[in-house]
Amino acid sequence: MTYTESYFTQRETWRDWRIEARELMRLARVTRGARVLEIGCGGGGLLRMLRECGAWAVGVDTLESALRLARECLSAGGQRSGGAEERSPLYPYSPAPLLVRISDDGALPFRDNAFDALVGQHVLEHLSDLDAALREWKRVLKSGGRVALATPNARYPDPSHFADADHARVFSPDELGAVVARAGFVSEECFTIFPFLARVRALRTFGVIAYRVFQHAPYFAMRGRTLMLAARK
Repeated sequence: MTYTESYFTQRETWRDWRIEARELMRLARVTRGARVLEIGCGGGGLLRMLRECGAWAVGVDTLESALRLARECLSAGGQRSGGAEERSPLYPYSPAPLLVRISDDGALPFRDNAFDALVGQHVLEHLSDLDAALREWKRVLKSGGRVALATPNARYPDPSHFADADHARVFSPDELGAVVARAGFVSEECFTIFPFLARVRALRTFGVIAYRVFQHAPYFAMRGRTLMLAARK
């Protein structure tokens, strides 16, 4: 898949994207004044939601095109998104930017224990070295800080739905839980949303709208399209 500006713009209009974003904010326990880092901020939609809730949110991405869209998104939402904001201990330079481009190795230019929470929406599956990424994420989180993640589920009955040559690996719930634990996090919630009902578009749409109905049904519980995980440092 080619991650163009139109892709980032369009996906943030999708109902399932908005549901995932709200779930991530819930799992991260975002509160007013919380310092939140979004990994792979894309077009900036989730960043804007975080800041509308009163969080001090920072986004990072490897793509300059995504960061450019995120700046526009934050500006449209009334946020200052130029190169500078308030001074902050999060960033080893001053003033502190809202958006930061990072290299493909995923190293983060933030101090240790800088953030209360970290969120990532469909980022894990693109990382060739998830262990290294999780260690870096853990470094910048405060003690007790939370990480909330959304990623495709390897147990989804129709994996072709999210086939992408850019995916390094798609995890099952057990596999992702093991990787997170190996990095020293304590998992608190792990579940899936958006059940597979059929390949018929109308039923796919119904599965998104009524996803909560299926969350506790034995067959569907861990076979949803999106795997959600929350853990703490």
